Amino acid sequence: MKKMKIKYTTDYNIFENVIGNRNIDKRNKKRLNESMVAYNMQQPILVGPLRLNADGSFKYPLIDGMHRLVVAKELGIIVPYVISDITNENIIDELQISKRWTALDYCNKNAAKGSHTCIVALEICEKWYKETNGKFSIINGLTLLNDSYTVAIGNLLKKNTYKINIGVADRIYAALNILKQNQNKRFNPFSAANSRAFKRLDAKVGGLDYKKIKKITKTKYLKGYSSESDNYAYLHDLYTRCK
Repeated sequence: MKKMKIKYTTDYNIFENVIGNRNIDKRNKKRLNESMVAYNMQQPILVGPLRLNADGSFKYPLIDGMHRLVVAKELGIIVPYVISDITNENIIDELQISKRWTALDYCNKNAAKGSHTCIVALEICEKWYKETNGKFSIINGLTLLNDSYTVAIGNLLKKNTYKINIGVADRIYAALNILKQNQNKRFNPFSAANSRAFKRLDAKVGGLDYKKIKKITKTKYLKGYSSESDNYAYLHDLYTRCK
């Protein structure tokens, strides 16, 4: 294996983001800021070999350490970096181990690479997120849109084999919006547990009946269970008892 040598710079412009670099996480950035103010940057960033861009500039593609680089630039401190000739953006998720990749990270990466499915899914999820004032999370939306209710979306998005069923997702999202009419302020109709339970129930009954959902909302104190199986059993029981 070729030895990798640590270099140092304060020329932050020699680095460039690549497809796969994630959005800045404010909490992670804040944590790093506090650490780097006290101890500078202790861990080098990882970059690929210098490459020529279309505008004629030479840049190092940033593989791991985007948050560290952003904080270093803001603080004006020296950036240690390591150049590796065996790394590239195709395996960026395997190399960024300081913060594990989420399903949303993979979806953003696929969308940036032109995946129509992920682009559409993110647009729908952003719309739902805004309509519910943040109660229906982006990841919850991606799970609801997943064409299957039995397969976890993480591996599907990692392999870029994720498929969506907008018709089913819209039907369940509409049911959750009906459910929010319940008067119990502690009950969150847009929880992941409710979303998954309704998706499972929708498949079992061949399509949710909105009239029955409206009757469920009249339950004086709707409950939410942390256990997915308990939550499903509860909503299934309420639904089947509606005539």
